[in-house]
Amino acid sequence: MSEKKVTIFIDDVPYQLSTEDNLLAGVLSKKLNLPYFCWHPSMGSVGACRQCAVTQFQDEADQRGRIVMACITPVTDGMRISIKDKAASEFREQVIAAMMTNHPHDCPVCAEGGECHLQDMTVMTGHSVREYQGTKRTFNNQYLGELVGHEMNRCITCYRCTRFYNDYAGGKDFGVYGSKNQVYFGRQSEGDLESEFSGNLVEVCPTGVFTNKIFSSHYTRKWDLQSAPSVCSHCSVGCNLSIGERYGSVRRVMNRYNGDINGYFICDRGRFGIGFVNGEQRIRQAKGIAQQSPVTLTKLDVAKAFSHFRKKQFIGIGSARASLEANFYLKNMVGAEQFSPGYNDQEMKVAAQHTQLLESIKAPSLADIENSDFIFVIAEDISQTAPRMALSVRQALRNAANDKAAKIGIPSWQDSAVRTIGGKLLSPLFSLQSTTTKLDDVSEKALLLPIEQITKCLATFENLLRLGNVQSINNDKAVEDAIADLVEQDQLSVAEQSFIASIYKGLRKANKPLFISGTSSVCAEILSNIANIMSAFKPQNEIVAPELIIVPPCSNSVGLLSILDEHSLSIEQVLMQLNDPDKSYQGLILLEQELEKLSANQITQLRKSAKTLIVLDHSAHRLSSIADIVLPVAAVTEGDGHYVNYQGRAQQFVQVHAPVVPIQESWRWLDNIGDIVGIKVPKTSTEASGLNPCQSVQVVAKNNDCESLTQLHQFFTDTYAQWPMLIAKKSIEPQQKSIARMSHRASGRTAQMANITVHEAKTTQKLDDDFTFSMEGKSAGQSSDMPFAWAPGWNSNQAIAQFQTEINGQLLKQKEAVFIPISTKITNNLSWRLTENSKESSANNLAANLLTYVHQKHVYFSEWQASLTPEFQMQRQSNQIFINAEAAQQAGVKKGQWCKVIFSATNEKMHLASQSVISQVFIVNHLPFSLAFGNFALCQPLTQLVEMSVSLACDQEVTDYLAHFNDGLIAAKQSKKNILERLKIIDQTIPIRLFSGGLNDG
Repeated sequence: MSEKKVTIFIDDVPYQLSTEDNLLAGVLSKKLNLPYFCWHPSMGSVGACRQCAVTQFQDEADQRGRIVMACITPVTDGMRISIKDKAASEFREQVIAAMMTNHPHDCPVCAEGGECHLQDMTVMTGHSVREYQGTKRTFNNQYLGELVGHEMNRCITCYRCTRFYNDYAGGKDFGVYGSKNQVYFGRQSEGDLESEFSGNLVEVCPTGVFTNKIFSSHYTRKWDLQSAPSVCSHCSVGCNLSIGERYGSVRRVMNRYNGDINGYFICDRGRFGIGFVNGEQRIRQAKGIAQQSPVTLTKLDVAKAFSHFRKKQFIGIGSARASLEANFYLKNMVGAEQFSPGYNDQEMKVAAQHTQLLESIKAPSLADIENSDFIFVIAEDISQTAPRMALSVRQALRNAANDKAAKIGIPSWQDSAVRTIGGKLLSPLFSLQSTTTKLDDVSEKALLLPIEQITKCLATFENLLRLGNVQSINNDKAVEDAIADLVEQDQLSVAEQSFIASIYKGLRKANKPLFISGTSSVCAEILSNIANIMSAFKPQNEIVAPELIIVPPCSNSVGLLSILDEHSLSIEQVLMQLNDPDKSYQGLILLEQELEKLSANQITQLRKSAKTLIVLDHSAHRLSSIADIVLPVAAVTEGDGHYVNYQGRAQQFVQVHAPVVPIQESWRWLDNIGDIVGIKVPKTSTEASGLNPCQSVQVVAKNNDCESLTQLHQFFTDTYAQWPMLIAKKSIEPQQKSIARMSHRASGRTAQMANITVHEAKTTQKLDDDFTFSMEGKSAGQSSDMPFAWAPGWNSNQAIAQFQTEINGQLLKQKEAVFIPISTKITNNLSWRLTENSKESSANNLAANLLTYVHQKHVYFSEWQASLTPEFQMQRQSNQIFINAEAAQQAGVKKGQWCKVIFSATNEKMHLASQSVISQVFIVNHLPFSLAFGNFALCQPLTQLVEMSVSLACDQEVTDYLAHFNDGLIAAKQSKKNILERLKIIDQTIPIRLFSGGLNDG
């Protein structure tokens, strides 16, 4: 925001306000109280509620003034207003009174109670007596799915919901209906809300019209929640969250403001996907360790179980969903030569390309994305893999309309006026994909191609840029002629040539272009093409070099990349090592790794080859069921650690509640194991002289326990030279006084345990913790890592304005972001480098007249942890496949018909693999004949080019499939019921830990 400030007088007190925002935003930036409903800091002003009325005076002599709405009033130098003026105060009170005529006044049973913006504003206006005694208007509520509840009678028609859902997030299945005093916000018919941002209605709504359905089913008053600052564990964006728990179970997730990343909104996967923490599939007891005490597992039990592994050699497989600390610990326990990230050969090549891009180019934040004026998305459906990023892209598309409005003097915060003037005008967005996406409707051009053809288009685009460096290509005719000359060899279609030309023309006009791609396609050639394109931008071309974002799949993918080197193993290499007779491995340690891409045969081979299989994870999967030893790991809410987002930004997640023993963080388990098995540490410079890197480490017993994250970091710093370059010590130093995890309004420890004892229990203690497990401590606003937002008079999430430097600005106590360096050592391994042979192979495959099948990502199921949530499973769709119209005609099938689709392929060893799927067929007219996509995944041998045959399914096949599909929905519904029953029983026996610090903490 601009620093242009002017002086205005509010109740005769001078203030310096920015002219770049409206009067309401300026008043709130100065921490003054002025009620509002329809205005939202991210969505601008429409003046619908008339609640922010103030009196504006012409000058000092004017004693009468006029009432204006602060949200639609610009800030001008010398203006004089009054918030306390009697006329304005009475006007605001009358507006509230009118709104409350039909409100049900059901605060005692309303889920919004304690965090209700309507309550806050009612108190702020002084409205305290209900005068209306007539019959209230009522509505019927709608079923909006398993995530969001609906209580329409509480609506005050502020229009925030539809402005967010339709205008801001691009949703189409929700709206406002009715007329006069009968205004209804909902869907045309009942059904699941389709937007991946529907959960934000819960926070956007100032009353309780939209509620968190999962939280309501296991409800507790908001002021009794124990909360902690956390980071989303479901994608690489790294949205900041506030997670609340009570009685040892996670109740809800709320957005935690971060001006650089998620701002005021998060996606539904981040909000509701936390359900796996309370799920039935949680691993709650250790397997394969004899427990001596009938009460609990001890460190001595672990020591006895691992004693015969002392100084034995293991291969460790890390994970992109495990913390940076756990991965780093595992690598240094087993040694760099025995560490794998859990990637296959193709994924290792992608990782190598990704590290090179991360090292050379700094990715912009989500806030930076919203300032872009040209966006090109390549082979990554960010609407499903990184939804919050897609939401920022939508906001960037409004910049063209903002610029048009600015030319006639209308500021961007005048939301309704800008949308009227802008109409359908959008900044250019180009999408080059293998599946349709939710951004296609706002794209200037969206082209669907097989992955191999995408690489050809990118290569041609690179050549066009390089040609522009040596000759003038400054008009449309020159661009088209240049492309025609370049594509003779690559044989691109007319549509592909037109697409490339449009991108080049758009780039010539752009001042802040942005390219976005990702690793979902598992195609290293695409990232290599992008690297070549980025290097082709030269100043003489008169085209601004774009910024670049590469979207990896998991919350700590970049953190895992940062510790890989030339010795890191792929899964195929792990299998080879285990079967090598010259190697003497004791077995495998799997760290929060389900290896979901391995086929059943590969899993069987893995189990057969490993003498001992040790699994550390929080939820059960097929590997934990066949493991020799299973150690229950803390989920993201139960431990401390760091995730590294797509930018390389390291962010700490904080323990929300102490887990029930023997559950503990992965790094604590590794610390326990390291005490017995030993860890690998560098030899001294004298000892290591003349030795190769593999011989420059030694196995030593680790004799001291790390009882906190701070102690673990200190151990890493003292032992390994790489660690201080990853996480600076200052980012984890505990504060002088801890911050309270609970609100000072909490019911109190005695009340919480009244059903068990009237004696007050001692609060859980934790070493080196920045937060207390109680209401005692510093207020939440004393740090940017706020467990929750609360300020006097502001109980709702709108309280965050009291802790910002200005509206939409940084937090007052904002910490400096920590970015970790990315090593490119992995590229020193020749196996992970791209060669001309591999590129030619891709081209030959395309010419072989085979078909590329692409699994279309889904926001709820593209991340393993979130997919375990029953409410998500209940919204799973039946199989759907999308094919070309010509292919459908050849197969004799029509849209919507149930078909039997057979996929087959022959691997390098000439083994034939096939898979049949019962699926509904849908036709996409502009889809190439050589491309098909669907919402189901194929088995491991069929991940590349396949042959596909489509035929109508018989009635029995369809009946059997639908019966199986419905059984899955019924099982998910039963799982939801079982979880709720179990949690309510647990509520009666509150888990109490006197000290949170490992197995022997009591």
